[in-house]
Amino acid sequence: MASASAVARFVLLASILIGLLVVNVSPVAASDSSQADRILSTALNQRGDRYQHYAKGPDRFDCVGLLIYAFNQNGLKDKIGGNRSPGGYYNWFRERGLVTRDMSKARPGDLIIWGQNQHAGIYLGDGMAVSALINPYGVSKHRVYGYLGLKVKGFLRVNISR
Repeated sequence: MASASAVARFVLLASILIGLLVVNVSPVAASDSSQADRILSTALNQRGDRYQHYAKGPDRFDCVGLLIYAFNQNGLKDKIGGNRSPGGYYNWFRERGLVTRDMSKARPGDLIIWGQNQHAGIYLGDGMAVSALINPYGVSKHRVYGYLGLKVKGFLRVNISR
């Protein structure tokens, strides 16, 4: 059986080592990235995660679930009006005059609605998007036009820093 003084020495040594580790850890630098950069990074980090209807993460998503996850993880869900369907997002942004069909006016971090409110994703810029597609594709980066076989209904202009 260990003596009380041996236990006390062990506790003291462990405390000193933990204290040294805490003191020598460098603080994390404040993020200089924009809200759009953080949203895109969060969404793109989910690439390869599987599609599951009504799933909102962290490792399975449907199209709306990916939007909610990317914005919520960055404390920005209020910027897209909370939890909605693709049609609900389209209407929420339309009521605020924030819908365009012109891709040249879309900015990274804006939402995209395809078809008759059939699909939603996040605009990455340069004609690319990220969205949760049916399996086997799951969360994927893809072209805005021509990839899904659906017309773009609109780009939803999200009020975030870029």
